[in-house]
Parts: sequence; C-alpha cells; structure tokens
Amino acid sequence: MKRIFTTLAALLALAISIPAIAQESEANPPASMDDMMEGLLGDAFKAEPLTAEQQDLVPKAELVVARIFPEGTYAKMMNETMKPIMDGIMGGIGEFPLTDIARLAGADEYEISNMGEGTLKEVTAIMDPAFGERMKAMQAVTIDMITKLMVQVEPSYRAGLSRAYAQRFSAAELTELDRFFSTPVGSHYAAESMLIYTDPQVMSAMKDMMPAMFEMMPQMMAEMEEVGASLPQPRKFEDLSSDEQSELSRLLGVKVEELEQNSTPATIEYVEDIEESAE
Repeated sequence: MKRIFTTLAALLALAISIPAIAQESEANPPASMDDMMEGLLGDAFKAEPLTAEQQDLVPKAELVVARIFPEGTYAKMMNETMKPIMDGIMGGIGEFPLTDIARLAGADEYEISNMGEGTLKEVTAIMDPAFGERMKAMQAVTIDMITKLMVQVEPSYRAGLSRAYAQRFSAAELTELDRFFSTPVGSHYAAESMLIYTDPQVMSAMKDMMPAMFEMMPQMMAEMEEVGASLPQPRKFEDLSSDEQSELSRLLGVKVEELEQNSTPATIEYVEDIEESAE
C-alpha cells in the first residue's frame, strides 16, 4: 500500500506545486543553459561538418526548405495543434482510475483489489478544488511561452534543416524537389508535409499507446527489478573508504560528519525510505 500512497501523493504534490516550482526556476535560473544542454545531450546530436561540396548545395537546399518549412510554421503548429493535444492529455490524466496508477506504482493485484473505483480527477477535486482552473490558466501560459520559444528558434531549425538536405541530397535531386514543389500539387504537399504530423487524425491514433503502455508496465517493472537484482547493490556511506567518503563530501559540498549523521543507503533504499515515511 505504501507504494500506492506514495505515487498518488507524488502526483498530487506535483500538480499543486507546479506554480512554486516555476517561481523558483525564475528566481534561480541555470548559470548557463548552453552548458546544461551540452551536459545532458553530450555528443548525442553532434553534427559532422559539411564537406565543401555539400556546403555549396546549401543555397539549393534553402529553396527546398523554404517550401516545406516556411516562416511561421512553428507558430501555426502550436496554434492549431498544441491546445487540443494538451486538453486531451490533461483530460485523459484526470480520468485515470486510481487502480491503474497503483499498477504503475508496482502494487500487487491483492492491494489493487481492495482499492476504490475513484479517478485522479475525483481525488484532486477534494484535495485541490481549483485544480482544473489552475491547470487551464497554466496551460494557456505554457502554450504562449512555447510558441514564442519555437518562433525564436525557428530560424536556427530552418538553417539546420537546410544543412541536412544539403548533406542527404544531390544537386540534381534538390533541383528536382524544388521543381516539384513549384507545381500546384507539390506546393500543397510541401505546405502540409510538416503540419500533417500533428493533424488530429494522426494524433488521435496515439491514444492506442496508453492501453498498451499500461499493459506493458508491470512486465517492464518486473524485468527492471530482475536486472537490478543481478547487479551489485548500492553501497551505504559506512561502506565507503575514508578516501571515498572525503571525495563524496567534496562533490556534495557537505561535511563528512554531516554525511555520517544523515547516512542513508543509496538510491534504491532511499526511495524505499520515502515510501515508508508515507505510510
């Protein structure tokens, strides 16, 4: 039961604390967002420099990109698709039965069988009556800010798209693409080629993913536990050598004495302690 309670409490806490988190983020912005993204992504999206021949094809590629990703495409995508998508997501989450959330938390069927038939929406209605109104207001702000962000980065994205086309297509192919996109059918296709991926007909098909995800979740969690059990268990602070304790103290900026006093097992046992405290 402790895992169920912890998961529900976490969902409620997240919903209620989002405004505070946003304010804290504004008050304490990261020192360097570029450094943060570099650390997160590393070399995952490191682009190889274009060859001289490919660089010469960039102007041709820009003509093609101007057809398939004209200025204002991101804003149009946000205005036409973001709100319905977010409405659907928020509405869908609210209708989640608590029993499904319990399964996500790894509860066994005996625990689940003793639960009520409520939904997350019904729980938030009691714990936070203004939840729906708050989320709609925050959703409007989120869409507005994301739209502004996407408009801001659109030129860089278009430049990257042009380089990618220059790298993947020959001069003859780029010329042929531009010729096709100049025709009525080609022009229509080019204008819709990016937007169609966010069409409601396409996005509605994503709803099939949720039942499949819930069905798969118990097996995935079981396999993760099996993999975790086959690896060495995390060490406790007292298991560390003196040098390791000193190094950990330096990395965390916490005195060794404080670490000893507040010593807890590492990640896995730490999570279990949080769950137990919720009982």
